Order: sequence, then structure tokens, then C-alpha cells
Amino acid sequence: MNVSRETLDRLSLYADLVVKWQPRINIVGASTADDVWTRHLQDSAQLWPSLNDVAGSGKIVDFGSGAGFPGIVLAILGANDVTLMESNTKKTVFLLEAARVCGVLGQTKIARERIETAAPREADVITARAFAPLPKLLELGQRHLKPGGHYVLLKGRAFEDELAEARAAGWTFTVTTHASLVDPEGVVMILQGVDR
Repeated sequence: MNVSRETLDRLSLYADLVVKWQPRINIVGASTADDVWTRHLQDSAQLWPSLNDVAGSGKIVDFGSGAGFPGIVLAILGANDVTLMESNTKKTVFLLEAARVCGVLGQTKIARERIETAAPREADVITARAFAPLPKLLELGQRHLKPGGHYVLLKGRAFEDELAEARAAGWTFTVTTHASLVDPEGVVMILQGVDR
């Protein structure tokens, strides 16, 4: 990642926090806890180039934030308005601590609520990583995405099946995919013009 020294320091603080909290609340998969930098930080950071158009003035809503991937990483990289939606209380406590330690409390909102019942967020962009199959994600996002907004998602090897399932469920959209820099079978998926 080509970032400033200050940004790199903040990412390092964040990585250290994830490792420190992992034994207590299992915030990332046990098999990936030893490789936080590649499996989580770099994976999340690869969304950044797809968000340049909205990072300064737009609203990013991260579904199922968990340990804050990608939401906290995007805030550290410079996104000015990131809402992290996570219903698990222990994880929201971690997210608040991570935002505080990494100096991004002013750029983030931690929403401890279920996406299904939360007030509409009027997001310019919805992000998600390892959250839900695409048809379910689009259903949940429908009332949170403002007109003209789009999705920037991290998806694994079944992404083509998920796209087919979403279309079979009546969703229409234009899709752009970029090969993941971290997961040889994954993609960064950008969905625009989503409708049903």
C-alpha cells in the first residue's frame, strides 16, 4: 500500500488491536488471525481506489462490519463519513475502541443495530466483506442506498453464482469486477444502477 507514514502507523495500531482482542471476542476467523495485514487490512484497502469519487464528501455504509473490515480501514485511508453497522455488542465495543485508538472517531459512526430494522441511511456507497450472499445483501441494502448510489463489495470464488442468483431473484444492475489482490479466487465487485 502506498500510504503516508501516519496512515501506516494507524493501520499498524489497528492490526495490533485486532490481534490483542482476537482471543477475547473472536473478531476474525481463527485461521486468518496470524495474517491480519494481508488477509484483512490489504484485502479491505483494495476497495479504496473504487471509492475515490465519494470518499471525501459521500456517505459510506459498511454492512456487518465485524472487526471493522473494510470500514475502519477506509476511514484510516481518508474516508470522511463511514457508518459501521454491526448488531453484535462486543464487536461494536471493539469498533469504538479501534476508531478511538486509530484517530478516526470523527469520521465514523458505530451503529449497533440490525440492518433490517435500522432507519434508512441514504448511503452513497454500501460496502461489505464476508457478510451475506448477494441477493440477501441487495435486499437489505435497498432502503439504505440513496438513488444513484452503488455497492463496492469483496466477494469470493462463488461470485458468479451469486450474480446469477441475484438476477434470478429479479435484480437488475451493471457489474464491474476486478481481480482481488489478496484472494486469487476473489473479486472486488462494483454494482451500479441496482433495481428490482
